[in-house]
Amino acid sequence: MNSKIVILNYHRIRPGSTSPATPFDDGVYTVNTDQFTRQMRWLKKHARILSEEELIDQIVTNKKNYLKPNVPSVVITFDDGYRDNYAIAYPVLKSLEIPAFFFICTEMIWERKLRWWDIVAYLLKKCRKASIVLDGREYVLKNNGLPVIEYLCRQMKEYPRERINEFIRIISEASEIDLPADDIQDAELMTQEQIREMAENEMTIGSHAHTHQALSCLDSQVHREELTLSKRLIEGVTGQPVKSVSYPFGLYKYIPLSIQEIARSCGYQLGFTSNFGVNYLNNINHMDLKRISGGLEKVSTVSLITFWPELFASTDDWFQISQK
Repeated sequence: MNSKIVILNYHRIRPGSTSPATPFDDGVYTVNTDQFTRQMRWLKKHARILSEEELIDQIVTNKKNYLKPNVPSVVITFDDGYRDNYAIAYPVLKSLEIPAFFFICTEMIWERKLRWWDIVAYLLKKCRKASIVLDGREYVLKNNGLPVIEYLCRQMKEYPRERINEFIRIISEASEIDLPADDIQDAELMTQEQIREMAENEMTIGSHAHTHQALSCLDSQVHREELTLSKRLIEGVTGQPVKSVSYPFGLYKYIPLSIQEIARSCGYQLGFTSNFGVNYLNNINHMDLKRISGGLEKVSTVSLITFWPELFASTDDWFQISQK
């Protein structure tokens, strides 16, 4: 137990104890309010939950050992910057005095615009056609368009930004659905004031880059711009140094190896991926931290992951890991 750190990664939380429909991407929802609350209560009782300062002291500067025998060590993270992180997750974490990382895509928050995966889901879910044609290919919109949404989102991760914007226009025209109005998008996102409040109450606000593009599609100069601009904007709101970054999309195929050194040179001390795995202290890389993003719906599964993550170490497909 005192030789490894398990990092859990969430994105969105559904309100209440049921799972109401969303007009946006279902893939970014991990749990509902009831599930998340029960999981945090269990972790508070049975695990050592590390803050950013403690994690840096443990694996970067080696100032102090926070890991205890027979007690699992866990880190809680959220990606993107959705409003339910503030409205649902933050009150639960604050009441239980649990530290957590919230990684913010700054362009999304500053410009009040959802990213393309939510826009694609919105357009296809609203579409009432049996099928649509995109770039000469017909897509059948069965089951509320979910299979098509999942397929397009996988493909679009590696599109350059200009191609993404053009493809969204094509989807909008083919589906005969307008893009979601500004107020609809705004309601899904945290505000700068909410980010500041969380930072003032022991929550870590980290960078999720500025535009949330796959870094593998960008050159090294743009990598630096993505990380420095996001860092500067967040620090301007919170008044606190940003020491942690979550790489967009998170899997190795979307992250060039050079990004670790670039992130270090920008002032980051911790780098989080979406690559499934356990972080063992004997070979840990603090700029290449692995996380567990899927299979978190039940307290029983979270408890197994926390105590025996090796049980799932070779079953990545079972978790259907989120990559956003």
